[in-house]
Amino acid sequence: MHSIAAVRSSSGAADYFANDNYYTAEENAEAGVWAGEGARDLGLAGPVERDAFEAILNGHLPDGDKVGQVEGRRLGLDLTFSMPKSASILALVSGDRRILDAHLAAVRSTMAQLVEKQFAEARNYERSRNGEPERTGNLVYALFAHDTSRALDPQGHIHAVVANLTRDLKGNWKALWNGEIWKNNTTIGQFYHAAFRAQLQKLGYETEAAGKHGAFEIKGVPGEVIKAFSTRAAEIEAKIAETGATTLATKKQITLYTRDPKLVVEDRTALVEGWKTRAAELGFDGKPLVAEAMARVQHQTRPSLRETASQAFAEIAERISAAMRPPSALAVSGTAALFLPAETIKAQHATASAIRHLSEREAAFSPHAILASALGFQIKGLEGEAVVTRIGELVRDGHLIPGKSERADGHYDLVTTPEALAREQQILDRLDAGAGQGRAFMAPDLAMARLQEAARELGLERAGVDSWQLNEGQLAAGVAILSGTDRFLNIQGVAGAGKSTLLGALDKVLGAEGVKLIGLAFQNKMVADLRGGASGTMSVEQMKEAGIEAWTIAGFINKHGSAAAQGYGERFAASKAALRNTVIITDESSMVSSRDMLRLTAIAEQLDVAKAPFMGDRQQLSAIEQGKMFAVSQAAGQATVRMDENIRQRNSPLLLAVAGLSNEGHASLALDLLAAHGRVIEAGQNHVARAVELWLSLSPEKREATAIFTAGRDDRTQINSLVQQGLLQEGALGGEGIALTTLQSANVSREEMRFASTYRRGQVLEARMDVREIGLARGEYAILDIRKDGKVTLEKGGKRLSFDPDRIDPNHKFDRLGLYDQKSIRIHDGDTVFWRDQDAVRDIAKSTYALVIEAKPDAVTVELADKRQLTLPVGDPMLRRLDLGYALNAHMAQGMTKAHAIEVISSSQRNLATQRTQNVLNTRATDDMHVVTDDLGALKFQLDRTPGNKTSALEVTGKVEVDAGQANPIETRQVPELRMSPELRAKLDAVLGPVPEAPVRQLPVPEKSLGLDL
Repeated sequence: MHSIAAVRSSSGAADYFANDNYYTAEENAEAGVWAGEGARDLGLAGPVERDAFEAILNGHLPDGDKVGQVEGRRLGLDLTFSMPKSASILALVSGDRRILDAHLAAVRSTMAQLVEKQFAEARNYERSRNGEPERTGNLVYALFAHDTSRALDPQGHIHAVVANLTRDLKGNWKALWNGEIWKNNTTIGQFYHAAFRAQLQKLGYETEAAGKHGAFEIKGVPGEVIKAFSTRAAEIEAKIAETGATTLATKKQITLYTRDPKLVVEDRTALVEGWKTRAAELGFDGKPLVAEAMARVQHQTRPSLRETASQAFAEIAERISAAMRPPSALAVSGTAALFLPAETIKAQHATASAIRHLSEREAAFSPHAILASALGFQIKGLEGEAVVTRIGELVRDGHLIPGKSERADGHYDLVTTPEALAREQQILDRLDAGAGQGRAFMAPDLAMARLQEAARELGLERAGVDSWQLNEGQLAAGVAILSGTDRFLNIQGVAGAGKSTLLGALDKVLGAEGVKLIGLAFQNKMVADLRGGASGTMSVEQMKEAGIEAWTIAGFINKHGSAAAQGYGERFAASKAALRNTVIITDESSMVSSRDMLRLTAIAEQLDVAKAPFMGDRQQLSAIEQGKMFAVSQAAGQATVRMDENIRQRNSPLLLAVAGLSNEGHASLALDLLAAHGRVIEAGQNHVARAVELWLSLSPEKREATAIFTAGRDDRTQINSLVQQGLLQEGALGGEGIALTTLQSANVSREEMRFASTYRRGQVLEARMDVREIGLARGEYAILDIRKDGKVTLEKGGKRLSFDPDRIDPNHKFDRLGLYDQKSIRIHDGDTVFWRDQDAVRDIAKSTYALVIEAKPDAVTVELADKRQLTLPVGDPMLRRLDLGYALNAHMAQGMTKAHAIEVISSSQRNLATQRTQNVLNTRATDDMHVVTDDLGALKFQLDRTPGNKTSALEVTGKVEVDAGQANPIETRQVPELRMSPELRAKLDAVLGPVPEAPVRQLPVPEKSLGLDL
């Protein structure tokens, strides 16, 4: 385990680190050692003396110079590396002191090879008065080894205390710019785990995966022994269970809130003897395990002829396995693999897998992310330095393309792949080729008249009024589709712009001309259908109900993609005939991946579709998979019509202003405006429970009109459970209910499924089709075991079989496999449930909701959104594919509308609390909303610095600017033009405060140099 914390007090740090224990009473109680290139430059070596250590933390150099002497100066960082509990037990209880040396070696390697070389930076003021980062490659730090947890359990750990000092490229001592160290905490942990794991394997121990980010334990140490020596962990887990926390961020907060000062060890010998006694009571002393490891090492140093042959065979097997892999530019294959060492082959294929894994979600990523991912696969014997070397080789050979650097030192943050770059360029080329290739159906003036007539007809049909009219943006988009001559067109509409009304009017006008309108949507149907509301966009089912032929994007591609690509034959002719005289409109296009965008444009081009506009909002959530081509195409100059009027929230001036601010990235100001109107509730770590209380306090009618939205699925799970508990207590749900074991996606990539370290006992593996290369037929399999040889043992229908994940084809175009965790829930009469999968035979659509009519021990009767009732007997596969449905996360919520909303979002959700997420959640309600959070100030800080943008290969390489960089944080006074009443404007001005006076010019801090030409 690895963690980072700021050093708060130089004297306190000196006292704590110098006076704490160093493993045993026999050793120097004040032992610590200087390390780092910067320390060597300062002449600091050997044991750390207290006063010298405190001076360095204060920026006082040995030669008398002082660095960064400004008010509020930061002292440094404490990087703590804690060995797995099993290693601590074997080292400190069982007495294998080799483990302590191995741990120190792993920490030294991590600090020197990664933290110092890759993350040490200073500020360079030559081009900016605020400074820009510049790599220095040197640090000043001290290593302190300790052996107890705060609860005085055996816990070997090393503090690497990094001073706020580094030497720049010109030899000047400056303050350390530590942003990269903080940002790459996970990568540092992966590197450390890999280094320590390799060290332990050299000592003869076998390891097994034990969680994310490379965490592991030594095989052979029983789980109950580990638990018995984890008093601190038990305290934290008890508090987590008490609060019902599910998110990682909340668990971290609990860890901090429950931390007590470290207990003082009065008698170290007695403490160690106490550990041994406790282990003996558990029937474990670890001696046989230590002896076995030592014997294994002795055999390795003096192997028998048989063992030598076995090692040689393993080396050859690694080479042969690589030679038989599919050709790839990222890793060696074929005959070339027969001449490389096994370690080199491991590094190459781990790096290739990491790139494929990251490429599933992003077009560009950092080299550090590649490193972390490669090490996360936990390949035996693989260490970080080999992966870093391989990444450099791929950049050198053009298989990774560096992003455009704006820094003086030329450092680049991101890399992309030639494939991602080519795919994005191909999409733009195809869009450009569609210019002038579309069909104009009528003159613009006629199109305007026909659209407004159709809008009036819609008003009569849907609302019984004849006053509906399209606004300027809707009309412009409609005319562009009906009268323009380009095949492809972007319709950029803000949330609530009335896209569904436009589609309805277009369907009427095109239908009168004998032209078919086909709508494509990202998902099937939202909860508004069940609750009686109306969705702001049109899902597949809503389009069908409106008489529009509609498909999911995946279904449409499966129907026509291969036929279009073939270019001839009966299937090609049939698809071309089916799409002749057709307009295909893709809704929520911001959520369309690059892969699907390429396929859709190919179908439109190859089958000569009359028009294929893309409609959406580039400011909302992007695709889960790689790409943001809807935004990229707009930035690249593709023809775009804007629909900027928010119709959804026009009856609420407050929400209209909040939406306008959110759409422009002013998430913090939007929250301030809501808070000024009493719409923000701060509830600390209990904010999730507070949101549920708020919803349960509403009348049944208000509940029907109020949705609960969350930033992520963990909060959603907790809210579902708490709402159900509340409804049971008040008697709104009936019956004894029925316990179900459901399946929840393990959320792993296709590439991760090629590694045994991904799998856990008790999970379920689904083969959606036959996977021939590993011998799996279609169906569900229970995971029984992960074997030492890397194979996974499965069970189905009482029969066992094993497969090698490494043999899964990494280049297959279909998602053939799914990995699921089993989750127990109980449903009752009256519960709302959500389908996680589809059933085509019974017409149950994925991502739709149902009402539980009756939950009996032998069957469950549900009412679907179309009012059909189905009875599902126990054992029905669809009963494993549902979940409670009282809350929606942001990806589910995008595109839906509700009268009232409760938004649940935490300041600690680093990857979820983004400006894009906030924009989606702030634009769902038509009448009123409340935000429930843990800490408003911290949430604003998080949002202002986290746009939540996806990457683009074209953008990263500087070929197009998509999401322009903003100040950090953005200038709050540069607000967009908003229509609001004088009262609301006064509120906003009060939130903004008075215009600040121009700052008085200050002399530069000592680190800056100022040159004056007089």
